Amino acid sequence: FMDIKWDGMTKPENTVMFNQVATSYDFTKTNGIKLLEGRDFSKNFASDTSALLVSASAVKVFGYKNPIGKRVNLFGTNAYIIGVFDDYVWDSPYKSNNPQVVFLNPAQTGTITMRLNSANNLQSNIETISRITKAFNPAYPTEITFINSLYQEKYKSEKTLGILSNLFGGLAIFVSCLGLFGLVAYSAEQRTKEFGVRKVLGASVANLMQLLSLSFIKMILVAIVVAVPISYLAMNKWLENFEFHTEISWWIIPVAAIGTLLIALITVSFQAYKTAKANPVDALKYE
Repeated sequence: FMDIKWDGMTKPENTVMFNQVATSYDFTKTNGIKLLEGRDFSKNFASDTSALLVSASAVKVFGYKNPIGKRVNLFGTNAYIIGVFDDYVWDSPYKSNNPQVVFLNPAQTGTITMRLNSANNLQSNIETISRITKAFNPAYPTEITFINSLYQEKYKSEKTLGILSNLFGGLAIFVSCLGLFGLVAYSAEQRTKEFGVRKVLGASVANLMQLLSLSFIKMILVAIVVAVPISYLAMNKWLENFEFHTEISWWIIPVAAIGTLLIALITVSFQAYKTAKANPVDALKYE
């Protein structure tokens, strides 16, 4: 809605769209929304009929440094801000929320929001709700929707994407390990006589493993250096699709790089050890 004015509003023609919510008491407590400043609606304050709760983004629009007690004209009536709550996903997680204004008017609400008692089981809570609503209107069926179900629906595509990413990521790692294993085996086969001579001349198993593994480890390190910035940029780009999103922790990149290096080391070392332990006599007969 647009019928809202505030002190210091200099350009009324630049209309800002606000979401309006009519509610009863304990709005933030019931909905589990973080209260940043001030207080919630309370039966202890008769003046709350002309009070407002506003979102943090609404405060930015108003330009109030100390919003508590400031006046806002809503629908032609002056109201006063008593609390500021943190922004939350109102509509779609992919787009920025409109600033939100919450006012006390239980008669205008179209739904009843309840916080279930965790001490009771779910079925008991549902039966209690149904019994109470039927007492008001026995002919009207009760429709119960859980908030967590709504959020699961909003993020359904992300959950599917996560499952597919894990599946194909695991498959890609497996195929990469097979390819690396085959490449090491081929390289070892080409250098069979060389390893036989080196072993006869006193090279240890560790020396031969290092000799065979080093070139592959260098290639893997180069691949990690190339992949890390690309992966970081791709993850950041994906997160930008969401208005509310986490930041990429600094430790994720090194952990992923070390994990990749360990998997590659295990793959290379297995074949390198097998080659290094071979009988040098058989190796010298190879060619």
